[in-house]
Amino acid sequence: MMKNNKVQLSVGIVILILAFLITIQFKSVTVNNEQRSKQNLRVDELLGELKKEREQNEDLQKQLDALTNDIAQYRTDAEQETDYSKFLSEQLRRAELMAGFVDVEGPGISIQLSDIGNRSPGLSASDTLIHDEDIRRIINELCAAGAEAISVNDSRIISTSAVRCVGPTILVNDTKMAPPYVIKAIGKSNQLEAAMNLNGGVIDNMKVWGFSISITKHKKLTIPKYNGTVNFSSATAIETVKGAKQ
Repeated sequence: MMKNNKVQLSVGIVILILAFLITIQFKSVTVNNEQRSKQNLRVDELLGELKKEREQNEDLQKQLDALTNDIAQYRTDAEQETDYSKFLSEQLRRAELMAGFVDVEGPGISIQLSDIGNRSPGLSASDTLIHDEDIRRIINELCAAGAEAISVNDSRIISTSAVRCVGPTILVNDTKMAPPYVIKAIGKSNQLEAAMNLNGGVIDNMKVWGFSISITKHKKLTIPKYNGTVNFSSATAIETVKGAKQ
């Protein structure tokens, strides 16, 4: 009898333990399911917000295209009115050209930059990558050599353009870019090429480190217009009074 009681007690303890483990497992599954549901809900919300942003961008692009067409029509109509209107239209075209708001073409050079493929001993992973400062130096040298229009991976460089690193990514005009980087410059091709091939210059120093760089001259290059927006909230034009001393 005593032996049966011990067996019953042991069986009872085992049953309690199993019941406890089943309860814990059930709670764990319930918590995991709740977490997954929350994660799925968050993902759905983010996808919905992304879809709205894309739709808004598409609408804004359509509005921009419509306004651009309207301006072109207004300009055509104005040119047919008076000689003064034609003069103003020519001045506007010149301003747009200088500001980078129109596609341009002309002679120039293209520079292709690639990261170092095989890392040499003593070089860190960062040393093998093209950085924002490398691109900025090349742009500065091109400007000093008389470049009239410059782009990086077909993103037009204007007075407010920024070239910066965000983690491993280079941003040009807030556009993410990856190697190879192709920098185009319109100007006197011989002069631009000579500036890029100077001994001890930015390109020469990069080649010493092992970066793959090629420079090509072109009889005709096409550089697209700047596609972003430029807003001035602090700078305003100074109104001059006729006859006043400057």
